[in-house]
Amino acid sequence: MDTATRKIFQERIDQLESLVRSLLDKQQSKLNAPLPDSVAFPMATDVAGDTDPLTYGVGSMNLENHESSYVESDHWKAILDEIGDLKGMVQQHPEDLGDSYTDPVLPGNDLFLLQTYPTTKMDIIATIPPRIVVDSMISKYFKWADMPVSLVVHRGVFFKQYEAFWEDPLSTSTMWLTILYGMMYTVAYCTLFINGDAGSLDETTASEYRSIVIISREKMIQCLRLGNYMKGAPHTIEALLAFLQTEYLQGEDTQHGCWQLTGVIIRVALKMGYHRDGSHFPNISVYEAEMRRRTWYILTQFDTASASQVGLPRIIKETQCDTAEPRNLLDDDFDDTSTVLPPARPQNEHTLAQFLVYKSRIVSVYGMICDFTTSSKQRDYEEAMRLDVLLNTAYAQKPPILELKSMQRSVLDGAELITRRIYMAMSYHHAQITLHRKFMILAKANSKYSISHTTCVNAATEMLQLQAELFEQCQPGRMLYTDRWKILSLVQSEFLLATTVLCFNLDDDIKKGLIGGKVAMKSVEALERSRSVWEPQKVFSKEAQTALNTMDVVLGRLHSRSENNGADNAQSSEASVGFTSSVLADMSYEDGQSFDPPADQDRSQTEAFQSMQGSSVSTAFDAFFEMEQEWEGWLQL
Repeated sequence: MDTATRKIFQERIDQLESLVRSLLDKQQSKLNAPLPDSVAFPMATDVAGDTDPLTYGVGSMNLENHESSYVESDHWKAILDEIGDLKGMVQQHPEDLGDSYTDPVLPGNDLFLLQTYPTTKMDIIATIPPRIVVDSMISKYFKWADMPVSLVVHRGVFFKQYEAFWEDPLSTSTMWLTILYGMMYTVAYCTLFINGDAGSLDETTASEYRSIVIISREKMIQCLRLGNYMKGAPHTIEALLAFLQTEYLQGEDTQHGCWQLTGVIIRVALKMGYHRDGSHFPNISVYEAEMRRRTWYILTQFDTASASQVGLPRIIKETQCDTAEPRNLLDDDFDDTSTVLPPARPQNEHTLAQFLVYKSRIVSVYGMICDFTTSSKQRDYEEAMRLDVLLNTAYAQKPPILELKSMQRSVLDGAELITRRIYMAMSYHHAQITLHRKFMILAKANSKYSISHTTCVNAATEMLQLQAELFEQCQPGRMLYTDRWKILSLVQSEFLLATTVLCFNLDDDIKKGLIGGKVAMKSVEALERSRSVWEPQKVFSKEAQTALNTMDVVLGRLHSRSENNGADNAQSSEASVGFTSSVLADMSYEDGQSFDPPADQDRSQTEAFQSMQGSSVSTAFDAFFEMEQEWEGWLQL
């Protein structure tokens, strides 16, 4: 740099420094200025007023280690806050789980686009393995890609682009290279660490797969940076979703990272206009419009699911979107040369796109439910019942082929169809619990809410029944063994929610002396069955450990009560394990009556009930948020 250039450069720096100082001075003067007399701050009572503590929830906040962590009141962590005497149990850190606990997360788990160095397209291409290796991996990827997230990549169009890449690699879009690396990473990681196929690889291929796992995510980040993902070039959203998929594979420490990354992807998609239907714009082809529809509906599912997992609000609002539902089509029905989109296939012809549409309808209502339950205003039961009707209607609209069936009746259906039915049912039951959980306890004092109690208990027990059935079918040699990593991992949090809700309800029954009858027996049986499923997982899953600890506390309390009442069938163990539902057969409610939500109480009785519940909430454990969810999984919504 010559002297004249250096002088101009220095003058420019001085100007910028002066401007920054000026802005800082102005900002400081505003902060120090007295507030006008007209400014009024709302009192704390303005937020909730005289609201019912059970239907108005502000969520849970954890402030420890100079960090803050918040979840909405309907997240399973917040539900556990309402079960008394668990504070000490959940304050344990991962290292307290025992020497058998192992962390499956690989080194180098970077939060979105961090810890990489700049590179060139030439370097990125040079790292790609020989074609014979890549061909094998791409073939495996498309054999496994049976969930809606794979719909963002049209198979026929992709393979044309794939051939063009090998003919002229340097002319290939860097965003498309991100997708290619994402596919290779997914296959390599799942083969080595999840689906148990590592032993089937020869030494050379295994070494190649390990190398791909080490370098692929870094190359994806470099591609996203090099292609400037914020500009919204072609393949950008598909590339970001490919990276999100690799984040989910990393396991326990990435849930909040995935939620943040999902927010970034949605905002880029909004910038690119994915929330408006492509038919509005003549410069968008028929093919592009349909692929954008598929992508947008997948993003809406990611938005709701990731927000639910971390207990925080979603981003997308339906009132701002008009993107049409994708059609019931196979990739073979259209491609990038199509000038007219073909008619949708009949409803009785099942496709992956059809599953996306009907699951999206359930997720759409679930999103409304989340908006309702996370609102800062009092919850209106009439609105809850309106949403209940919408949810039941959305679930009932599914075609018969997506109706959940027992495993004995599904032997000819194949793992892909079975898993789609499971995801539909679990999404529905999760939404039911989210909507009704805050009204569940009120049913014991006011029959107005009895439907909420029944809905929550039935949904939770059905989920745990399905958990036991799935766990059995995912054992070696059973129907779903080869697909176990795509099943148990994706519904693990739903099982934990169901476990938590039943424990919460049973714990409340114990405190009120309402133990006995069919409802309690049904809950205990479901929890004991679930405990046998959680037990083998505790060595590698903090979720499983949390579920076991919670059940031990609640069932142990029930066991102690049965001993105090002189129950003959109670069997003790040092962790209150092995307690059977037969204990309840000789137990009755304190008033000698079986449980039935009583008629409306007078105001003094209701207030006393609410006061008692408030004290239960006050015993919440504040440090539960250290228990991050863990289960290796591929979120293929």
